[in-house]
Amino acid sequence: MMSTQPETSEEVPLILDNIGFLIGKTEHIKDRLLEKYLAYPALEEELTSSQAKVLFQIHKFQSYRPSDIGKMLNVDKSNITRMVERLEKKDLIERHPDPDDRRSFLLYLTDKGRATVNRAMPLAVNALAELEQALTDEEKAQLRHCLRKIVTAAIDEQCLAQLLKGTK
Repeated sequence: MMSTQPETSEEVPLILDNIGFLIGKTEHIKDRLLEKYLAYPALEEELTSSQAKVLFQIHKFQSYRPSDIGKMLNVDKSNITRMVERLEKKDLIERHPDPDDRRSFLLYLTDKGRATVNRAMPLAVNALAELEQALTDEEKAQLRHCLRKIVTAAIDEQCLAQLLKGTK
């Protein structure tokens, strides 16, 4: 693939100097790549990138409230509700009462959901590898460091604790 990157800072359009635009555009590109890889024939279930991210979150945390998934993925309540309903209809997740909150429920993967995640996860890893291919290992480390600083400075302690819980 031929590079069309500007040679000097004078050639960089202002929009490509805007961090917010770059982060947002990168997220959009990541989601399109994820959907491209999820369309691979090895995945029986048709999944959108958003549905896959919900399944990955439930897999990571074992059980999860829809509201927590919405916060983690920056998805509003009505969208997360529709996503949960679609994933339930596909028999990928199931709801169980939350023992800590009678008004809420927890989401769990079904056997079919676990099998789907096990097939989808390598596809998602390949999508991310394609996204990162333009960067050297050193650039990837620098980018992770900078984004980690932004995220940890912007989220509250409870959200950070929830994120860290999912990495164990």
